[in-house]
Amino acid sequence: MDGEFENFKEQVRASADIVDIVSGYVSLTKKGNRYWGCCPFHGEKTPSFAVTPQNNLFYCFGCHEGGDLFKFVQKIENCNFFEALKIVAGKYGIPVPEKQKTPAEIQREQRNKLIYNANDLASKFYHACLTKTKYGVNALNYLHGRGITDEIIASFTIGYALNNYDSLRNSLGKRGVSSKILLEAGLELEGRNNSTYDKFRNRVMIPIKDARGKIVGFGGRVLDDSLPKYLNTGETEWFNKRRILFGLDVALDAIRKADQIIIVEGYMDAISLHAAGIGNAVASMGTAFAAEQAKLIARMASDVVFCYDSDAAGRRASVRAVSVARQAGLKVRIAGVPDGKDPDEFVRAHGKEAFLNVIAQAKNGIDFQIDETIKQNNITTLAGKVDAVSNIIPFLLECKNEIEVAEHIKRVALLLTIDEGLIRDEYRKAAHTKTDKADINTQVIPERKVKNASSAAEEMLVAELLHKPDYINIYKDEIIKAGINEPVSRIFAKLIELYNIDRLSLADLTESLDDEAASLLAGIMTRPVIDGDGEIVIRDCIKQLTRTRLEKEYDEHRLLVEKYEREGDDRFVSELREIQRIKDEIKKLY
Repeated sequence: MDGEFENFKEQVRASADIVDIVSGYVSLTKKGNRYWGCCPFHGEKTPSFAVTPQNNLFYCFGCHEGGDLFKFVQKIENCNFFEALKIVAGKYGIPVPEKQKTPAEIQREQRNKLIYNANDLASKFYHACLTKTKYGVNALNYLHGRGITDEIIASFTIGYALNNYDSLRNSLGKRGVSSKILLEAGLELEGRNNSTYDKFRNRVMIPIKDARGKIVGFGGRVLDDSLPKYLNTGETEWFNKRRILFGLDVALDAIRKADQIIIVEGYMDAISLHAAGIGNAVASMGTAFAAEQAKLIARMASDVVFCYDSDAAGRRASVRAVSVARQAGLKVRIAGVPDGKDPDEFVRAHGKEAFLNVIAQAKNGIDFQIDETIKQNNITTLAGKVDAVSNIIPFLLECKNEIEVAEHIKRVALLLTIDEGLIRDEYRKAAHTKTDKADINTQVIPERKVKNASSAAEEMLVAELLHKPDYINIYKDEIIKAGINEPVSRIFAKLIELYNIDRLSLADLTESLDDEAASLLAGIMTRPVIDGDGEIVIRDCIKQLTRTRLEKEYDEHRLLVEKYEREGDDRFVSELREIQRIKDEIKKLY
């Protein structure tokens, strides 16, 4: 990045006041040296969102989002760093310098502008055909008949594609949009002799937008029973179903307020829910819920409720979606629409309150997976029960702790009338295969206490090293040997890197980190500083990390001793010696 841009960035950083910026989105009240408000990133009634002007940081003690003012703007506006920088610069009247671009970057930027412009013009054309011409009357009546009001039509910019092959091409051609761009955007198809024709005809047209409201594609629905019922823009560089959640641009505020997102299959389901007053609904553009969509959701809500169709395909998709969402750290529930209806049909027939009741009764994600798996097997036979347990075990392996696993094993045993110990044995075998050292009988509570002590030591180290950076290289090797876990290890690596190039500052460190690590750093720096000799604090932290590492090694070798002893393997003797060595090392620490 060139010097001019760096100077611009520093000018914006020096001019901007984080309290001023955040106050534009959140009502803040000063208490002591901090400002407090209700977090804009999750729903809450008691303020746990803190802004610390001394450090130029924000942090929520509820959802643990945090960072500097640029991270705040990125999260609240769903934009990248450069866009956030321009937004802040605009608030303070600071001109944005022209960044030197390569010819390839200039070409790509121009092409993107042409595609987005074509999509925007197409959306306006379709919307005008629906709302301002006699040709759209049938489509408008169709939408009104489904309970979709003019307000919802405007909110989602719903339109209508005329029933001919060249209306869009001719209209956009007059506005300078070439056939090449229409083809690339997926609005036209290629015919014979290099001719083109409109892809969408005689369909209700629904623009598909990204989280920032840019139109990346379209979905078209027929007005009758002809096929295909739905026709979407094909996958393009701009339109990737794995990265899009339909309606997110409209639903974002409601999602953050509720700290919950309802995911349905299709855009008509989502639109009908919004028409009924359920504003936190989005659609996953089909049943294949993807990891990219889960990560997108995790940035704005902690609770996700899938409400797919109640047919076999919808239930299978829900089973898969639970695992994908859980891997992103989300709390997952599955809502089942009664009478085999889809969400669109149900909410139109029974109304908002009835649908919200369905959501309130949504089943825990893993419970749903277990129940669906049992339904797929004939559990009146021994073979069916064995198959059911084998298929359920992978879901148990996805659980975050053994307490959760134990509860689910108990439930499975009751449902299958199988001895709980047998299921636990099968789980233990699978866990052992997966990690090579896992054991279901590991003591959970003491392990969690050690982990908390270790995490506290890691975080204290980061704070002390930022306040006293001269200790970084002195203790670097000892800290690495002691062991430091993710994501703190990423912060520590950046500390070393920036210190060695003489650029270590809280602002530069925050900017260099990913969202997870930046949020953690903000939390660390928002907490009170520990009084006392900094070097003594650092040594104590290293001692705690070393003890945690040794205790973990002790448990690993203890499990091997038990395993080898059961199997009559002579290696248990050498493992006993290793255990004694580790115990001696722990004693030396104190």
